[in-house]
Amino acid sequence: MSYPQLTDWLTQHTFGAYLSSLEQQFIRQKLAVLRFGTIMQCGFSHWQFKEVFAAESEYLVQNNHADANVAVVAENNFLPWAEQSVDTIIWPHGLDTLSAPDKTIAEMARILVPGGHLILTGLNVKGYWRLFYQRGISVSLHLLSASAAVKRMQRFGLFLEEGQFMGYGIPACYGTNHHTIEYMGNRWWPHLAAIYGLVLVKRTIPLTLTPQNTSLILNPVSNMAMKGIELD
Repeated sequence: MSYPQLTDWLTQHTFGAYLSSLEQQFIRQKLAVLRFGTIMQCGFSHWQFKEVFAAESEYLVQNNHADANVAVVAENNFLPWAEQSVDTIIWPHGLDTLSAPDKTIAEMARILVPGGHLILTGLNVKGYWRLFYQRGISVSLHLLSASAAVKRMQRFGLFLEEGQFMGYGIPACYGTNHHTIEYMGNRWWPHLAAIYGLVLVKRTIPLTLTPQNTSLILNPVSNMAMKGIELD
């Protein structure tokens, strides 16, 4: 059977649904410490995380087409939000179908506040899942490894805070008892996982003295606290 959209495969195919459950568990775990502020989810509107957040937080879902769970219809490469207006972005499979993702990543970085987080998941180009399942997905995929995704995000000031590989157990072989194979995969062959999950943080430019002040004589006592400051 062929699946015209990646979301169809992740919802309807046995292995895709297995991966979806692992991804949503990963996202919920990471959101548990990011419960406050303005949280935006890009795509995968059928994945809902509203129950994770504090009552005073604002959680909305954006997608490129409307459905009952979507608050805003917009394209990810032209986001209708002001700079530094979102605390956390949830971006499932954000890079998987983008042949030229730089403009979209730049938009994500633009709207994140300094110190804000982006939770990204994706299909691992090095995973052994491709040998069994990729030909069943009709949509054109542009997959990356986790390390390649991290390097690309760094260009836009988004740096890895933590990550996880998941999705080793092929349902036809392991059934629903997947915990053992997941443990074994994470321990011995993590880079062959089907899915990577990344938590990235937006770093700001370090405090820098202006050229005319680089000759200032700093107090030797307080200077100890300024070791990390750059001088032009």
